[in-house]
Amino acid sequence: MKYLFRRIDPKDIDGIWSLIEILKAESVDMSFTEIEDKEEISDFVDNPAELTYVAVTADDPLRVLCLVKGRRDLSEEKNHSVFLSAATHPDVRGSGLAAQLTEYALSEMRKEGIIIARIYVYSNNKASLNAIKKLNFVHAGTVLKHHKDLQTGEYVDDLIYHKILDQ
Repeated sequence: MKYLFRRIDPKDIDGIWSLIEILKAESVDMSFTEIEDKEEISDFVDNPAELTYVAVTADDPLRVLCLVKGRRDLSEEKNHSVFLSAATHPDVRGSGLAAQLTEYALSEMRKEGIIIARIYVYSNNKASLNAIKKLNFVHAGTVLKHHKDLQTGEYVDDLIYHKILDQ
């Protein structure tokens, strides 16, 4: 399947909200599931502090299959870096789409002056760990026993990764 990658625009809000609702139904613990309504998503459009990209298909350009956002502080001291979040629709998980969209997004972010990207991943999120390793992110630190998984009773670490983009 051929995917189209692009920066979000207002026509993507419903598709993004649909993906977020799926993530919430799956009880996914991530920044996107903290979004409470579509109005928050509209704040990402044309926002230099919320560099947000989607993957869709030509056949269904309003169905968001993957979402990558780079949040940044626009202060002079910090506007060179982003904190990444990514989400993938269950229908395309494991296809490599998140990695492809992330590469595209990072390339576009470089054009916006971003030179470093960070991502935090829970140690039990094997799919995300595999994806960021394929993208050559470097392990930069660990927050041990960040939280307790109530289903397994085990503690989960928060792993911090980064990638330098201007090399």
